[in-house]
Amino acid sequence: MIIPTEIMPDTKEQAMIWRYQIQRKLWDERLDLILDIGEQMMLSGAEVSRVEDSVNRLCIAYGADHAEVLSITTSLIVTVYMKEYGSITQTRRTTHFVSDMNRLDKMNALSRHICEKHLSLEEARREYDDIIKERPYRFLLRIVFYIIVAFSFALFFGGDFTDAAVSGAIAVAFCFFDYFATRFGVNNLLSIFIMSLVGGFLASASVEMGLAHSISKVSIGDVMILIPGIVLTNSMRDMFGGDTITGGIRFIEALLTAATIAFGFTTSQLMFNELIGHAVVSTERNWPLWCGVVTEIVTAFWGSFGYASLFNVRGNRIIPAGVGGALAWVIYLIAASFAAGFPIRFVFAAVGATFYAEIMARKLKAPATIFLVSAIMPLVPGGSLYETMSFAVRKDLTSFETMGIKTLATALSIAVGMLVTASVRKVFARVKNKKS
Repeated sequence: MIIPTEIMPDTKEQAMIWRYQIQRKLWDERLDLILDIGEQMMLSGAEVSRVEDSVNRLCIAYGADHAEVLSITTSLIVTVYMKEYGSITQTRRTTHFVSDMNRLDKMNALSRHICEKHLSLEEARREYDDIIKERPYRFLLRIVFYIIVAFSFALFFGGDFTDAAVSGAIAVAFCFFDYFATRFGVNNLLSIFIMSLVGGFLASASVEMGLAHSISKVSIGDVMILIPGIVLTNSMRDMFGGDTITGGIRFIEALLTAATIAFGFTTSQLMFNELIGHAVVSTERNWPLWCGVVTEIVTAFWGSFGYASLFNVRGNRIIPAGVGGALAWVIYLIAASFAAGFPIRFVFAAVGATFYAEIMARKLKAPATIFLVSAIMPLVPGGSLYETMSFAVRKDLTSFETMGIKTLATALSIAVGMLVTASVRKVFARVKNKKS
């Protein structure tokens, strides 16, 4: 860069001030890019530890002697330290989460690329802008993914093909409502509650008209679309990683969302029963055991595949995302044949799903979150959560207590399985570092 002679410093003191100002301006630009990358990772569904680690590495790669990064739910604070120029702090406020796994994957790859290839600020900014310009799946494809998730999980949780078909049809309505709610900025919790009310009403109406056989199975297929899988998974990973505040807040958010979903579905069904003057009678499917097992494994794959697609997982990541769900359920079934207590089965399945996600993350050089979120979906107690809230709305306190304990035990078992895996991975990492 050529500096005009008329603005060159005349004294040593002026020269120091001039260099300091240049460095400050340069670091302002660097931090602006680094915070942009960290913000997009947060918005797209990254866990706190990944965001903080990536931002810290980027700061060091661009020449900081030391960096302090703090990420808590909707805020990202970064301070860089240089021996010669002191410290600089920037803060970024994040408010709108999009859960875009493809963008998370690309931003994670960009941060690695910057650190490994030492990209200039201009080169890194161009790559960042190219990622931001990428669009999610087209609306028609999203409709297909909504149908796949609802259809698959309606079968997975015990419905028949008519239940699954109706659940898929209701999912189309969900897709349209979600599109317009997002476009007009409707509060997310309110949007979920309205969809739950409408979904429960349509499920009851379909059984009353003879289009489906089980209200609960139709409803559960649609419940799984709305379940906050990414928030729930990341909350557990954050808490286990030591980020208790962020993990706790996210966990409360996930529980509140899940309760809103179940409450909306069950309340609308009671309202429908009062409207028509009698209770809608549901029937359960009666399939052979082997047929049910095969159906569960196949639909676990397609349900996880569809769920990953809803969050814009693409390319060679999408099939492994579906395989993770099927694998987790196979492990659950194997554990069920050896373990008497049902919580132990979920622990084994969660351990398998988490190990699988870590292996695929290393093999494909992608965030483990992409594979873990979809892999645990067949394990998430969507069905028991729905039944728990159903008993609560009907004031059946005995059944509510029993089912509530079962739901909580399932969630804790999944959390324990993830914790075991995370602990084992950290031990191996420390051993590896010591050897190297």
